[in-house]
Amino acid sequence: MRGRLFWKILLGFWLTFLIMTQALWVTFTFYGNRHESPETSIARRIINLQMTSAASMLRSGGMPALEAMVADWPLAERRFFTVIPAAHPSVESAETERLPPKVVEWVMGADNQGYLLSYDLAGLREEYRSPKRWRILNIPEPMLWVGGVGGLLFSAVLAWNLTRPMRQLRAGFGLVAQGDLAVRLFPAMRRRHDELADVARDFDSMVERLELLVSAREQLLHDVSHELRSPLARLQLAIGLGRQNPANVENSLQRIEHEAGRLDKMIGELLALSRAENNSLPDEEYFELYGLVEAVVNDARYEAQIPGVEIVLRADVEVEHTVKGNAELMRRAVDNIVRNALRFSSHGQQIRVELTCIDQWLQIEVSDQGPGVEEAKLSSIFDPFVRVKSALSGKGYGLGLAIARKVVLAHGGQVEAHNAERGGLVIRLRVPRWDLSSGAA
Repeated sequence: MRGRLFWKILLGFWLTFLIMTQALWVTFTFYGNRHESPETSIARRIINLQMTSAASMLRSGGMPALEAMVADWPLAERRFFTVIPAAHPSVESAETERLPPKVVEWVMGADNQGYLLSYDLAGLREEYRSPKRWRILNIPEPMLWVGGVGGLLFSAVLAWNLTRPMRQLRAGFGLVAQGDLAVRLFPAMRRRHDELADVARDFDSMVERLELLVSAREQLLHDVSHELRSPLARLQLAIGLGRQNPANVENSLQRIEHEAGRLDKMIGELLALSRAENNSLPDEEYFELYGLVEAVVNDARYEAQIPGVEIVLRADVEVEHTVKGNAELMRRAVDNIVRNALRFSSHGQQIRVELTCIDQWLQIEVSDQGPGVEEAKLSSIFDPFVRVKSALSGKGYGLGLAIARKVVLAHGGQVEAHNAERGGLVIRLRVPRWDLSSGAA
């Protein structure tokens, strides 16, 4: 059973066809009243020619010459022509724009006898008028059949051509609603080359994005469950040991406190990651990026004293470093990048933090002298729970870089990472610079 749109299109074209035919009929009806019909024009030319010839023949040769001439006329024209003797003219000959039912002219013959020539115009016009045929809604029968059947086929094909992809889209949305994210519509519509094919392409892009999001959520849930299982198992073990050996309760409590702190830290990072995934940043404000980076570097320098790592900050203090966004999330993102560099640095190495202004971008570049990252893994270091193997990798959960990337993207910025030529990892953050003079980023 076809949908309502199919019948709307079909009946709409039929109704348009009928309205156009009636409008044309009314237009030509009024237009035809201002001009002679073909049969009237033919009758006018025949009458003018024959009446002129008859009057000339009657004046020059009299009645016998006129009868001889009329005898050569076609029978269809001869029977509409009459000659009556008349002493005085009772009707004057006149050319009118519209021919009267009869054309009458008085002529003085060669025998000094007056004659009244009469031509039946109405009869002659009917002789040449096409026979009337039965019509529906003033539409000629051929036009009705050709237009009706052709319009029906055309509107049916057009309606089917438009409603078929819509039914496919509806079926696709139904499958997506049921959880099937493998459906794709563009391969079946690529030959259309129209707006519906573009809609199918956008539908496929939407489903692919949904599939990635669902897959990422499932992977994140799996990773969170896996990461929570280890500290919970150690908590249960510490509780069990404390019950079995009352003398070792203090050590068990310290272990429980340590694992509880790790759990609290992980949950805090997960909450920060969830906040950073929102496109709309909470509590947006204007803040100075240089002061924020300087505070992060000073805190990291305090911790870097134990491993003996030097942290150097370079920035042009004369340039405005105003950014619009959430200062707390941005501080956490920069802090995660700097602490990640500190985690993979050893005694005597240096971490460089550079803040520069490039066109309308503010760039933060953090480079270390650590072991770097394998080229095959560079693209995945910003994914949650991805940790690069190192002696210090066990201290984190692989959420720091993921949080930093989400925060920078939420600020409309860019994140990239690459290995330095002389070793070490370079992470570059770019965020839009807010121009106070123009009030725009």
